[in-house]
Amino acid sequence: MNKLTAIGIYLIGLGMTLLTARVDARVPDTIIQQKSAVVTVHVDDRNGKHVFSGSGFILDKDGIIVTNCRVVAKWFAKAENRIRIETEEGTQYPFADLLSPRCENDLVLIKTEAEGLPAVRLNADYSPKQGEKIVIVRNAGAGAAISEGTVRNILKKGKLIQTSIPVTQQSSGSPLFNMKGEVIGAAVFMKQNNTAVLLKDLMLRLEKYKKRKALAAPVPKSTKLPVHEKTDTNDYFTLACSYENSNRYHEAIEAYKQSLQMDPDRMEAYLNLGVVYYKVGKYSDAIEILKQALSVNPYVLPAYNKLGTAYIIRGAYSMAIDTFRKAAEIDPNDPTAHFNLGIAYFLSGDKSAAFEEYVTLKDIDKERADILRDIIIN
Repeated sequence: MNKLTAIGIYLIGLGMTLLTARVDARVPDTIIQQKSAVVTVHVDDRNGKHVFSGSGFILDKDGIIVTNCRVVAKWFAKAENRIRIETEEGTQYPFADLLSPRCENDLVLIKTEAEGLPAVRLNADYSPKQGEKIVIVRNAGAGAAISEGTVRNILKKGKLIQTSIPVTQQSSGSPLFNMKGEVIGAAVFMKQNNTAVLLKDLMLRLEKYKKRKALAAPVPKSTKLPVHEKTDTNDYFTLACSYENSNRYHEAIEAYKQSLQMDPDRMEAYLNLGVVYYKVGKYSDAIEILKQALSVNPYVLPAYNKLGTAYIIRGAYSMAIDTFRKAAEIDPNDPTAHFNLGIAYFLSGDKSAAFEEYVTLKDIDKERADILRDIIIN
């Protein structure tokens, strides 16, 4: 970010803070009472030095948080970068997981390790009307900044709205309230000025996550692996998933191995086993199992992307580049392959090649291309 841009963002932020003093009297108490659910998501480097901060809010009491895609892009830019979540009161929560498989409308879902958190009141079915009053709340560091405005336009068949409230890269991800005190969307920094995304798509992502969590409920410590002669590969695979979601990684590894022993062609068992090895820091084992997966089927794109990621963690950037290249050759229109390849080039120090991937990617997935460009130029 250049100095002029930084000054511009500061002035916009200052304007919103000053606006707060004028509108608090008109903002319903039901909105002000939810300030504790508005958070800032920070990215720090390995030494704890600040890299980037973005806005967010607690969507669900189990620690599910909405934030903007730039937070994840900055986190992903270097393997040693870390994410932490901070509330208005200054309480810090550790990052646990990235829940969104991809960035959509500059928003992603992440999870913190804490549960039982104060969540916003939601109304995913609310349909705002042009001219209606709305409020955006963001964590301004020294307390919540509350900005009041109106709905100016309804876009993309009711999925997006344009408001009168300025949105910056840092404030993207802030909750958008109606005057009933219900969160109906999230402010986003997009081409269209002062845009907000309504909640329906985010709620669908949340429901998918909860369904996966319910299907892979924690396994009691007393649970034993099923007897080999009386089960099949599906039983072992399901049990392995449950062990993994219970953070019982040793048992998960053994169960995935049993599943593969009974069905050596079961691709999802290879992929999940590689992920578990990754989680416990066994990157060499992750690399080997993913290479085995590709020997079974050399056309599985997720295997290349996971393998390339493991190479990046090991600092083997040339191997990562070769791996992501193969993925791009298999499917030249796969945005994940080109994005990952751009990241690998960038980390290897080849910004020219990384920019070439940006040029390719912008015709496939403009949103991801913009994220890759921001990483390259900042």
